[in-house]
Amino acid sequence: MAGADPFRHFTRDGYALIRDPAIAAMKDEVVAALHAAALRIAARLLDKDTFGALPKAAGFDALLDAIHAAETGNAVTRALYEVFPALPPVIALIHHPFVRKTIAAAGVEDAVAGTLPLIRLDRPGDQRFATPAHQDSWYSLLSPNAVTLWTPLCRMTPEMGALRILPGSHAGGLCRFKPYEAGHEWFETAEPVEEASLVPVAVGYDELLIFNQSLIHKSGPNASNRVRISVQLRFNDLATAQALTSTYTPSLSRYVLEQQKARLDGRA
Repeated sequence: MAGADPFRHFTRDGYALIRDPAIAAMKDEVVAALHAAALRIAARLLDKDTFGALPKAAGFDALLDAIHAAETGNAVTRALYEVFPALPPVIALIHHPFVRKTIAAAGVEDAVAGTLPLIRLDRPGDQRFATPAHQDSWYSLLSPNAVTLWTPLCRMTPEMGALRILPGSHAGGLCRFKPYEAGHEWFETAEPVEEASLVPVAVGYDELLIFNQSLIHKSGPNASNRVRISVQLRFNDLATAQALTSTYTPSLSRYVLEQQKARLDGRA
């Protein structure tokens, strides 16, 4: 956390943008794992000639964009979305020394994971998974000082869509929410949030954004021709938790449940 204290206005604004060489180093290790997994998955799902034409040595950003350009029906990027969060270097982020130092600086005294790390892929122009304005606290409802860390795993451009936030909106605590009917997100704010009031926060490769989970925010649209990939880490605070419980339970995936059913009733 080089330079001036990035947390000096955290209580007032509800967020801090942190720049540090350690962030890029941390992400380089993760991106290397993503790159290797992407090649393995693409080799299985693309035909030999298409796979052979991929820019395998040009870096992860170029590979991801080429995979999306070559795939049919999002078949490969869908598999990447499924596999990436299960990679050990991704899961290990929740205990990375820089992450632990960052959440402690944000006032989380005794951190517990709110979820496992979440990898998000936003394809160019795809609005099916766009999020409305929301609070991450709706998905934990446990610690008032719970935090989320968000950072891109690609080199961002303005056209790729920055995360948009409503500074200071965390101060009111939990706001009312309602079901979100327009897409895959679960909820949205009960009271409309004016788009003009949301501030885009550009986050570089050597930066991460940490915010109180009651901060109102939403993802920006990806208006570029590139795939945007990012990671989210969510933490509750055992010291302030309203109940002694976890906010997520690892369980069998839908794939496993479907495979079990097929084998039990003979309908493979």
